[in-house]
Formats: sequence, structure tokens, C-alpha cells
Amino acid sequence: MKYELFYLIGASKEADLEKIRKDVNDIVLGNEGVFEEKETMEKRKMAYKMKHETHGIYIAQRFELPEIEKIKDISTKLNLHTGVLRFVLSRADELPDLRSKEERMNEAVRKETPRETPKEEVKKPTAVEPVAAKKIDSEKEKKNQEDIDKKLEEILNI
Repeated sequence: MKYELFYLIGASKEADLEKIRKDVNDIVLGNEGVFEEKETMEKRKMAYKMKHETHGIYIAQRFELPEIEKIKDISTKLNLHTGVLRFVLSRADELPDLRSKEERMNEAVRKETPRETPKEEVKKPTAVEPVAAKKIDSEKEKKNQEDIDKKLEEILNI
């Protein structure tokens, strides 16, 4: 089954980033997890302080795990790791593809740029409508208008 691991490392631990990433990877690999190639990493300002940190490095990775029972062990070890501020482990079945910030920005720009809209085709008159048909349509409109007026008067008690 596919899972996604999304974890946060404080900016003050940026010097130890590679060691922490290796430790996290070893935790998953030690539980028979197999990582996909795609990984996203982004340094951002956090919404609130966590352990005196205001900035953090967010890392997201997907991996395959043969046994669901191994998730509990991975979660326990990640909770005990001092370099990881927070993490989220979730099933990746219904999650969108992992994309870097640049890929997301490029996609947003592509959606915002106006595309050439096809020119509307000019309708050519195919047949001359009889005058009687137009007269009937206008009579129907008058009748509908009168019906609406009557209903309005009933509602407003005029």
C-alpha cells in the first residue's frame, strides 16, 4: 500500500538536514518501506511557533509498505526523533501527485493565461420564418406576462 510521509524540520537544524533526512529514510527502510523517486522539499515560514522555531523545512515523500502493521512502528520512531518537529503519515491512494513549488506555480500560471477562444461561427439564415409564427410567439409572451402579473397581484394582495 502507498503512503505519504510529510514532515517538518526546524530551520535551526538546517545544518543537520541531511543527517535527519537519512535517519527518517532509515526508519522507513528499516520497516521494509520502498521510497518513490519523487520528493518535495520547501523552506517556509510556519503559521505559529513550534519549539521556538518560526521557519521550517517541509519534506514530503511517498513510499510503498507491504504490511500495514509497520506504520505504527514508523510513527513511534518518528515521534521519538528529536530532529522532526511534526509529521503526518497518510495513505496516498487518493492524494494528488507530489509536485515541487515550481511545478505548482507553473501550473497556476498556465491556468491563468487566457487561451485563444474559438471565434463564434456566424449563423447563416437557413430559411425565412413565416410572419405568422412570429405573431404567435409574441402572443404567447403577452399571455405569459399577464399570468405573471396576476400571480404577483395575488401574492401582494393588491
